[in-house]
Amino acid sequence: CDALIAELNTVTSEFDKDPSVGAMVLTGSDRAFAAGADIKEMAPRDYMETYRTNMFEPWASLTKLSKPVIGAVNGYALGGGCELAMMCDIIVAGDTA
Repeated sequence: CDALIAELNTVTSEFDKDPSVGAMVLTGSDRAFAAGADIKEMAPRDYMETYRTNMFEPWASLTKLSKPVIGAVNGYALGGGCELAMMCDIIVAGDTA
């Protein structure tokens, strides 16, 4: 999950700086927009580690982009996937969302 968010932040930051890009669209598959966080990755962390390291702070970068982010949601958007969709400026939900 950490690597995915880091990659998403890198790519969206590059698109945000690119004058030829007017908006960004995030989507998943027909089955799921995003299944959520990797529980195995989070399991060894205790509350204090999560709190001290501000584990979810990198997720907020998506909300600070100057260009609109559109979430094209099909299928499931569970847990962190739902949060990711809600961070988009606009959500377009398919019939299976």
